Amino acid sequence: MAIASQNAENLILSLGGKGRFQLTILFLAAFTYVPLVLNHVIMAFHGSPIPHKCMAGSDIVIDTNSTNFVHLNNLRSDAKPYVTNKTHSKCSTTFGYSDGQEKVIECTSGQWKYSPKHVQWNIVSEFDLVCSKKYLVSLATTIYFMGVMVGGLVFGDLADRFGRLPVMLFTLYASIVVGLVTAFSVSYIMFVCLRFVHGILIQGLQTSAYTLLMELFGPKDRPFAGIVAELFFGVAFMILAGLAYGLRDWQHLQIAASLVGLVTLFYPWVVPESLRWLIMKGRREKAEKQIQRICNTNKIPFPNKCWDSLKDTTDSQANAVKQYNLTHLFRSWSMTKITVICFYLWFTMSVSYYGLTFKITSFKGNPYLNFFISGLVESITFVSCIPLMNNFGRRKPLMFSFAIGGVMCLSSGFLNSFTSGLDDLVTAFALLGKCCMACCFAVFFVYASELYPTVVRNIGLGAGMFFARFGSVMAPQINQWAGLLLRIDGIFIFGVLAVVASALVYPLPETHQKNLADTLGEAETKADVTEIESLNPEGHELRQGIVQA
Repeated sequence: MAIASQNAENLILSLGGKGRFQLTILFLAAFTYVPLVLNHVIMAFHGSPIPHKCMAGSDIVIDTNSTNFVHLNNLRSDAKPYVTNKTHSKCSTTFGYSDGQEKVIECTSGQWKYSPKHVQWNIVSEFDLVCSKKYLVSLATTIYFMGVMVGGLVFGDLADRFGRLPVMLFTLYASIVVGLVTAFSVSYIMFVCLRFVHGILIQGLQTSAYTLLMELFGPKDRPFAGIVAELFFGVAFMILAGLAYGLRDWQHLQIAASLVGLVTLFYPWVVPESLRWLIMKGRREKAEKQIQRICNTNKIPFPNKCWDSLKDTTDSQANAVKQYNLTHLFRSWSMTKITVICFYLWFTMSVSYYGLTFKITSFKGNPYLNFFISGLVESITFVSCIPLMNNFGRRKPLMFSFAIGGVMCLSSGFLNSFTSGLDDLVTAFALLGKCCMACCFAVFFVYASELYPTVVRNIGLGAGMFFARFGSVMAPQINQWAGLLLRIDGIFIFGVLAVVASALVYPLPETHQKNLADTLGEAETKADVTEIESLNPEGHELRQGIVQA
């Protein structure tokens, strides 16, 4: 099927490259990253700490001779001892008595006083997630990303079976509904259950939308397409910072983040199915209509020669359509090596990126400004990735991004764990580390989509996303427990993982300026050729011989 793969690439290239049609669909598909990212990181504000104090016992005193509570208006005038002072702390109220004794009352639900709603009101104050229930905040984030893990596996396979477009549209619109319902949660249990479902849908949206836009372009333009998609990631950060600054009530913020998706209601009439998917599935009639639409939009002639060549190869393969599943990612040593390394890279990028993201609002300085700056710097980073990938390929930028990001995280974590008074430096190193992880995401999304052949591309990306979201699941827990159990900042752990990831990138094949593989055989051949080239300085000659053979 190598001939079919080459013919498919030739057809894609003959349709105008970065033409008007491709750029329009790229923008529309990439815009889905805005509601996606808003929901991914909204817990940075939904779960941010809120000033509070315990108001237990505001109308009572304690009889020091017993454990019974006695209301002030029921005390006799000669009752002794009596309260001389009381102190409200975050989790309890302390009563001082005339005889020098003290009694502490721990707060229970409904006994905390928070900052006014117009200042800040989120799920922490809504459901009293403070003191002994503080861990439920990070648990809510973990549960959401558990849903994302499930979504990566479920919708990755569905998008390969039924198409990128129907999966993208279903998950996009269903997530709007679930997001709106989430805003009216009446309990913590209801909130986390809806967030779990939301996570499933959001990951299905990301996997299908990204694959659809990447399959629009040929090898030379794929880095550009991937970076445009990632740019919306940074833009979404800036949008969320503005929304959170203006909407201090978490319900209003949740509604606003959900309604952003309504901008896409016209998509079913405008966005087409992936042409490459239609060709690989033998949907020749639909593929031909879409080619004609592209040609009309880009004002170019129909590529009859390329289409006829492709029809000849697809006709001979029409009866050979095969269903693929997760096991095909481990069919050979070459595919197994690629898959296992990719799984680790997905995990490391995600656990580091989201671990740092959810700490932004606790860094020194204005949390809204920090969040906005983070998105702005990431957007600049994404733009810089385009020349990096065009000039140096995929492997080298990914290796150096992991290495530099790892060093930044190690520095920030070390300073925060073992020094004091260096808050600005800790914040700067952490934000730089986060930007490096963002660069890793930008490069690796392109790289991973090129490492897997068309027949299992969405399965590979979906499975990889599973490990990425496992990292997202672990990120808030590492942030919460690293200091308590290991007496070290969780950012230090992220740094160690990133340095190891940098070394693991080296054995992967370079995909720069190479056609997308369509079959497992093609992908395995490319991986084997790269391994030969890395071991032999005359590898390019060996490669020529293998291709010709």
